[in-house]
Amino acid sequence: KRQQRDREPMKKIIATGKGGVGKTTTLTNIALMLSRRGKRVIVFDTDPSMNLALSFGIPYDAVATITEDKAEIYHELEEHSIEEVGDHILGEHSVVTADGIRVVIMGALQHGGGGCLCSAISTVKILLEYVEEFFNYDIAIVDSQAGPEILGRGLASCFDCNVIVSEPTEKASEVSRQVRKLADDLGIKDTILIVNKIDDESDVVKTADRIDVDISKTVGIPYDRDVVKADKNGELLLDAYPESVALSKLTEAMGLIQQSIGC
Repeated sequence: KRQQRDREPMKKIIATGKGGVGKTTTLTNIALMLSRRGKRVIVFDTDPSMNLALSFGIPYDAVATITEDKAEIYHELEEHSIEEVGDHILGEHSVVTADGIRVVIMGALQHGGGGCLCSAISTVKILLEYVEEFFNYDIAIVDSQAGPEILGRGLASCFDCNVIVSEPTEKASEVSRQVRKLADDLGIKDTILIVNKIDDESDVVKTADRIDVDISKTVGIPYDRDVVKADKNGELLLDAYPESVALSKLTEAMGLIQQSIGC
């Protein structure tokens, strides 16, 4: 429900990285852990694949996406201020999970030749600013589309933290290096690096060096069959395998993120 903020400023995080590195799985579990520790969390799914919503157990057809209704949304914003129509737009294009996490879904292009997602990203930016002013969420997390492009749209300007999710490969590291540079250009205050599917700690050191992230702000997560099994069964790793090695390291990563944003 909309209200004037009565808490500390909302902290804003963007999660970035190459496609296929486990960004969505990582982000889902971190968001859940934050929520279960009493933080009010809102997540903006700007990845056209929309896997984040599905990771929270939200079926694809459970909520309308911003790209589906972009014509109606643009008309509303032309005719009215965001203060007048923000509640309606947010309510129609988000869903609250059982853990109290609100997930706002941008969606994918609706047909071939439909152009780019720039206008939909602009709408997400407007909604994010609206939530920041009128809602009492502690943390907003943006799950970006794969690659560095979204940072070129200025969505994450002056965010508190860029969580880069990578793998210990040259290809993943190169994308992450580009992401790091663009994040710095936008004035994002801090960077946390999560390196998935490592063999040993040397992978962590090498990847952090490639991307130019301080090793003290880097966490390596070993390949873990529990992650694969949870994904295959449509389960949450946090619930299905609470003793998994990957989850232990994700908890460490969450601690670094909280330390980074002061929340």
